[in-house]
Amino acid sequence: MATKGHLSFLLLSVIVASLVGSSAGVFHIVGAGKGWRIAPTKTYYGDWARTRDIHVGDKLMFLYQSGVYDIVEVPTKELFDACSMNNVTNRYQLGPTIVKLDKPGPRYFFCGVGRHCEGGQKVAVNVSAASAESVPVLPPALSVEPQIAKKL
Repeated sequence: MATKGHLSFLLLSVIVASLVGSSAGVFHIVGAGKGWRIAPTKTYYGDWARTRDIHVGDKLMFLYQSGVYDIVEVPTKELFDACSMNNVTNRYQLGPTIVKLDKPGPRYFFCGVGRHCEGGQKVAVNVSAASAESVPVLPPALSVEPQIAKKL
């Protein structure tokens, strides 16, 4: 199990890595404070996605520990609903992962480890066309334990 210090370092690494790339769009931390892990309920990630306004140019940030979770992307709702590993579009195994949303339409992601997907570790997002009023937004400031900050 990851320690609080390890998770803080992981979050800081994601923020720094994301700043290196394009700053356009909004960063959406999938699962908010829970990150990408076994879902507390089968509808948790679906409920999270319904509260987001996601556009082309935005990025999904999956915060997870490598080797414990992964991300599988599939092209259809049918494959997503079935948690099917057939016809995988992308698979990410090194957490944390940032996925840039570069075209409008639905995107389907789930964890391919064990039966995590069947337990609700899956999220479908609908990406809208880029808004003319889009303003780049970074995730809120994260607190990092002092001993972690000193090691950087």
